[in-house]
Amino acid sequence: MPLRLLCPPSFARACLRPLAFTVAVAAAAASTTSDARAVGTRTFVLDSLDKLSGGDLKGVSVGSDGAVRAGFTLGNAPIPDAGASFATLKLADGSILVGTGPSGRIYRVVGDAVTSWADTGTMAVTAMVQARGGTVYAATMPDGKVFKVSQGKADPFVTLPETSYVWALVLDRAGTGMFAATGPDGKVMRIEPNGTSSVYYRSTEPHLVSLAMGESGELYAGSSGKGYLYKITGPGRATVLYELPGEEAKGVAVAKGGIVYALCNEYGKAPEPPRRSTSSGRVPAGPTSASHAKPGKGSLFRFDATGRPERLMKHDDTHYASLTLDEAGRPYVGTGDGGRVYTVDDAHAVSLVADVGERQIGALLVDRDRGVIATTDPPVVHRILGRGGADAVWTSKALDAGLRARFGTLSWRATGPLELSARTGNTQVPDASWTAWGAPLTANGPLNVAQGRFVQVRARWSRDPKAVLTEVTVPFVTDNVRPVVLEVSASPKGAPAREPSGSSIPASGGEPTKHDPVMKVSWKVDNADNDPLRYRVWFKREGQTTWRDALKSDEVLTKTELEWDTSALPEGAYRLRVEASDEIANAPDQALKHTLESETVVVDNTPPRIDALEIAGRRLRGRVVDGTSSIARIEVSIDGKLEWRPIAPADGILDTKDERFDADVSALVPPGNHLIAVRAYDAAGNSVIRDVETR
Repeated sequence: MPLRLLCPPSFARACLRPLAFTVAVAAAAASTTSDARAVGTRTFVLDSLDKLSGGDLKGVSVGSDGAVRAGFTLGNAPIPDAGASFATLKLADGSILVGTGPSGRIYRVVGDAVTSWADTGTMAVTAMVQARGGTVYAATMPDGKVFKVSQGKADPFVTLPETSYVWALVLDRAGTGMFAATGPDGKVMRIEPNGTSSVYYRSTEPHLVSLAMGESGELYAGSSGKGYLYKITGPGRATVLYELPGEEAKGVAVAKGGIVYALCNEYGKAPEPPRRSTSSGRVPAGPTSASHAKPGKGSLFRFDATGRPERLMKHDDTHYASLTLDEAGRPYVGTGDGGRVYTVDDAHAVSLVADVGERQIGALLVDRDRGVIATTDPPVVHRILGRGGADAVWTSKALDAGLRARFGTLSWRATGPLELSARTGNTQVPDASWTAWGAPLTANGPLNVAQGRFVQVRARWSRDPKAVLTEVTVPFVTDNVRPVVLEVSASPKGAPAREPSGSSIPASGGEPTKHDPVMKVSWKVDNADNDPLRYRVWFKREGQTTWRDALKSDEVLTKTELEWDTSALPEGAYRLRVEASDEIANAPDQALKHTLESETVVVDNTPPRIDALEIAGRRLRGRVVDGTSSIARIEVSIDGKLEWRPIAPADGILDTKDERFDADVSALVPPGNHLIAVRAYDAAGNSVIRDVETR
């Protein structure tokens, strides 16, 4: 990108955000008969673009309709001594030129052989064209130069005035002159065949970063700043065809019939171009690109001959870095993160046609299932060798069963014959410890692979390049692991909420617990194999030996909590016992269970009593006693008012079942005769009120 997308690793931090891959793990409905769930069977179902595109795609494409078809078969030619690929140009002899950074070199690719072709001595070659007669011109940054290039030689052709960045070049209709999209002043420059230049159109945007020639000689230019798409009809004459979403109109291309395609990206603020110090020590306009270290959101728009817009494709997890049209005018888009190439048709059906190992698709050429994909991080040229073929292979992501598993019958839906196989292992990333690929299946059948936590499925198109794969299903049964109850707790239903987890000191002087004979019992469970669980709860009074059922006789509890009504129980200390069992998901001889007891739980449904209550002068004295729980709060109210004020116990701390108080209440009780009410709470929320009259 001119701005962030074009920045090689030396300019900006690498952005790594792989597309999300979601695996559906579906269990059959619960039943007491011998259905799938009753024996713990689960299933991986891969049937959508996200699920089918999470692994390795070699020579196949995945569509938004959830179908895998033969896709681009790619070569592999790393580019030495380069950091990024920015531009490509196909020459008449079939070879490909690739413009790179950060040293501004141009490489020539013949087959999978890459050789240095010319060196501009600049930071990056951003665009190239071949004029009528065969002369190659290369645009560069950040010096605002255009070079005339031949093998082994790059001669400055023109230095554009007041220009640091030349982001795009197109030939004029005669094929001898050029137009250049530039920055930082957002101009389209006209370059004559003799090397002179002039301002053709000056925009209000800081950078014009994309450029294309229309069928009638009009120019389309995309900006960085506000994401404008300009239609320029003559020197100084232009209109904004559309304000695209986001800040950058990254690419523009024109198909037959006046159809215009445009890429745009949303970052939250305009991307910023790379820069370097000049020989004078000054820095060209435009700050660094490091502010856009995360991927943006990309969209592809199409405009019909009347200028009506239609969004064809959008990705929220990656921005778009490159755009090209094939011979039929179909668009292909390279991503700025994830190293993927997408195409989309008139029905908005999106297809992932190439998935490479590098981060960014810097430049694209597609023509009759041939062409080139040039990448960044690291820079590699992938020739498009055709579509499909014997080497077309789809490989799923490593599917995680969570525990060691046995895998059953592999089934799939497809039109046309395919060969599917699988392998297993115990590491997230397949390595030498994994099994070899199993014998290929040509029809649904048992996998016959070793047990493992992970499984990977592979499909080959060697039998029919026109075959289409739409769904893959892998059933599995994991080792049954005992659920373990980790913690059991109980508190009155009316107890105040716990303090936030970040608070280390409980709040002081809060509302007392409201008494409720219903206790809220809850527990935590480690359920490694994610079986549905059934819970049983018992209680017993301390000092007794018999555990009694806390549930109704016909109750099947599957939640990790219980409301336990203690209103019919005598006061005292109790313990609770919780059992977790996976019997719902496993046969009787395979079911496992675990039991854990709680700490002591106090059942207290009786309020405390207030003894020896008196007031002498303005000193209030008395004693609060409870038979079961400690005293939690003592407070007073004057003359029936609902304003209760706390008083302290005689020893300064409420920590026992017997608390005395001797408090000076002169600050609360005005002179004269008054009625003083004393209210006391125990820790279970039970309360009592007594009153005394002053004289």
